[in-house]
Amino acid sequence: MLDSGRILYTDNYYTSVTLASKLLQRKIHLVGTLRSNRKFNSKQVTSKKLKKNEVFAEESGTGIVILKWKDKREILMLSTLHSATARVKNKNGMSQKSPKS
Repeated sequence: MLDSGRILYTDNYYTSVTLASKLLQRKIHLVGTLRSNRKFNSKQVTSKKLKKNEVFAEESGTGIVILKWKDKREILMLSTLHSATARVKNKNGMSQKSPKS
């Protein structure tokens, strides 16, 4: 499985920036929800207050994207597969492009 170009989907219990960077070195992408109190999270993203249907994303130089959006509540997501300009679709089917940060 290592060095195979696979995608690993995780929940917020397992997802972290440290795990994402280690997997990315082995050519494995990570996508998952993220807890706001994890070490090495982007403070700029986690502390950002959003209005309903707003999206904010930040991409590191190593290809790790942390994305935050608000529908009913704020959700944090980490991805090494997607870019900072991903499209987010809410439960009503509305699509919104996240701003490049």
